Amino acid sequence: MKNKPLVIIGGGGHAATLLEILLQQEREIIAVVSPEITAGMELFKGIKHFKNDNAILDFSPDEVELVNGIGAMPYSSLRTKIHTEFNSKLYEFATVIANSAYVSAYATIAQGVQILPNATICIGSKIGFGSIVNTSASIDHDCEIEAFCHIAPGVVMSGQVHVKESVHIGTGAKIINGIQIGKNTIIGVGANISKTLPDSSIVYGARPYIKLEGKL
Repeated sequence: MKNKPLVIIGGGGHAATLLEILLQQEREIIAVVSPEITAGMELFKGIKHFKNDNAILDFSPDEVELVNGIGAMPYSSLRTKIHTEFNSKLYEFATVIANSAYVSAYATIAQGVQILPNATICIGSKIGFGSIVNTSASIDHDCEIEAFCHIAPGVVMSGQVHVKESVHIGTGAKIINGIQIGKNTIIGVGANISKTLPDSSIVYGARPYIKLEGKL
């Protein structure tokens, strides 16, 4: 069945962003599952709200697709846990691509990937299961981003970069071509990455210098 009805998991800002995209695309949203709705409340009006994750099991995996609206945060495994748990129960996760995103016809996009407004995915690139390419991020040619990664808004990634599983790349980071980023790495806001990083690296971005008025 094409375009199955959707159940959104999560009620925060990331879920609201996805919901807006899906409503613009005239997808049918039949439920949201979240302890509470904390963002985009106008959008969620009229959608049946369940507070317990077990409510998902009331929907047959043959009849719905899930949308993982849990935001990706460093040191948090909740988003990955949701994907893994319900995928093991044979639920499929919808792939969400904003209308304003550019995705090459020669890119490979896995199930459950989310590509947000104005993002760019160039020829030959591969985006793995459950990963997010956030607003206005740019992924150049022949990059590979493995499962459960978060490429934050404004990231610029040159060609042939290989990002391993469960990497978080912070807002505005820049990554030169041809390097590898090890799994479970966290790259901070605005960092410039010019060499390969081993697994579980932590890279801090530029620290701002703030001068208080009247003080040196």
